Amino acid sequence: MTIADSSAHYLISGLTHHRTVFRPGDWAERLMGVIILFVGERRPGIHVAATRLAMPVVDAGVKCLIVSGELWSVCPEAFDFVVRFAEDNDLPVEVCFSPGDRAARLGPSPVV
Repeated sequence: MTIADSSAHYLISGLTHHRTVFRPGDWAERLMGVIILFVGERRPGIHVAATRLAMPVVDAGVKCLIVSGELWSVCPEAFDFVVRFAEDNDLPVEVCFSPGDRAARLGPSPVV
């Protein structure tokens, strides 16, 4: 089990460590959907709020997913799933703590 800092945000990049674009192109939206299902199944009543726990964004033209560290407190299984997904697919994860960090700046700009 992975221990997360609930004050952090985790930016999962859609550009692998080998600099190839991860496919399918809607992977971030799909992964966000899985997070919502995990949270809804294990913590009924929180499913509506689950969208604040993960948000697809675009950073420098690359699809990414920002995951709130709060997800670990709400549903550790979902957080572990996301971390394993990133590891299994060679996707870099950047931990951001302060408002000056990149993920904090990206937060208000969801993918449309």
